Amino acid sequence: MTSPYGPQQQPGPPPLEPRPAVTKVEERAHPLTPLVRGWVAVVTIAWALLQERLQNRHDGTDRLPWWVFVAVIGGVAALGLVAGFISWRFTKFIADETELRVESGWISRQSRRISYTRLQSVDVMQPLAPRLLGLAEVRIDAGAHDSTKLRYLSRRRAYELRDFLMLRAHGAQVSVDAAKVQTSDPLFIDVGRTDKVVVTVSPHELLLGALVSHDLLSLLLGFAVPIGVAWAVTAYAGGRAAEALPVFALAGGVPLVISIGQYFARRVMAQFNFTLAETQAGLRITRGLTNLTSQTVPVRRIQSIRINQPLFWRPLGRYRVDLEVLGLGEATHNESTSKVSTLLLPIGSKAQVDAALSAVWPGLRLDAIGYVQSPRRAKVLDPLSYSWNAHGLDDDVVVTRRGWLNRLTSIVPHARLQSVAAHQGPLERLLGLANVTFHTTGLLHTHAAIHIDVDRARTLVYAEADRAMTSRDAELLG
Repeated sequence: MTSPYGPQQQPGPPPLEPRPAVTKVEERAHPLTPLVRGWVAVVTIAWALLQERLQNRHDGTDRLPWWVFVAVIGGVAALGLVAGFISWRFTKFIADETELRVESGWISRQSRRISYTRLQSVDVMQPLAPRLLGLAEVRIDAGAHDSTKLRYLSRRRAYELRDFLMLRAHGAQVSVDAAKVQTSDPLFIDVGRTDKVVVTVSPHELLLGALVSHDLLSLLLGFAVPIGVAWAVTAYAGGRAAEALPVFALAGGVPLVISIGQYFARRVMAQFNFTLAETQAGLRITRGLTNLTSQTVPVRRIQSIRINQPLFWRPLGRYRVDLEVLGLGEATHNESTSKVSTLLLPIGSKAQVDAALSAVWPGLRLDAIGYVQSPRRAKVLDPLSYSWNAHGLDDDVVVTRRGWLNRLTSIVPHARLQSVAAHQGPLERLLGLANVTFHTTGLLHTHAAIHIDVDRARTLVYAEADRAMTSRDAELLG
């Protein structure tokens, strides 16, 4: 039947919401890239030629005019710039709907494709030479030892690309231009407009940590022992040998002062203005003065955390915190490094450690965990660390404590546990004790409840294996 108001339209499905468009971006590195990449080779060759010329001149065998020396350096510089220009001209990166593509090569073309879903982390590195020119390097980790470096972009463009890639890795449908909203371009720190700063470490804290560290003690002993032996020998010999005492003091004292100065300078400059911040893509760690490192760590890739308190730090109430991150590489032992590291906090108070832990696992309170200490008979095996050795757990993590010279606290989430094992040595078997190790990715090698009762060790192994399986299932369903 026809309606007097005309034919009626049947209700159709609701209109689909428009999907935000992801603009395709295609561009090359910064035009100054050939200059930055070639300057190291030019300086190295120039220094080698200069040393050789000075040596020949000292020996009286120099027959090479200065203009030849300058011409060789100029030729090397020209060849380096030409090669760098060709590499720059035929290298570009393309970001589209589904992947980042890096195309390079002149004679032999290469195309590396990185799906956004495979991105593990994106870090921004600023070595000294690029930093002076306002440039930065973008390092992209796609897992399984698959990494790509984009050299070099302007500092702000590097931050924009990093934010775009990390947002896409987390499923956000945004364009490079849209990612600019949260990007800022400060000179000494990498904190976006929407980031939340969790912890900052001041330079005087870094100096304090360096001053009371075992590294400084080892450095002093390394110089003091040979100087002391030489001093004792010359003093005992007497006569003219005693006149050499000032020479020994000067020969050993000057290098010692220089080494100590370099030690403090490198350590402070490497961790200068250390900042831990929460971002939409994970935790962002920024550090460095001459070489600025901006490292983004997705929380889901953190396998464990280790809290380290050296002997001389205990009266000061200071701690160091290390991360075990899937695919990051070896643990960082040198705090002077300017590369990507496993440091979550180079030095901090208990309140700063708690804030850093809350940024990784909200709600975690180590003080609320009930710890079980090793039996009293374990004091025979651990006379110095017996009072500290313990283990405990809650619904989310298992915590172990061990060590005397360095007190270590290891925190492993049940969901990140890969295996559990118990083992005994001859003395432990005699005392009815056992060790239980908790295996993750094997980076820190310190996850163990040592010298616990053998019956408790057996129960802990099976119970923790069940908790690990249940936690992983709950994480997948959640």
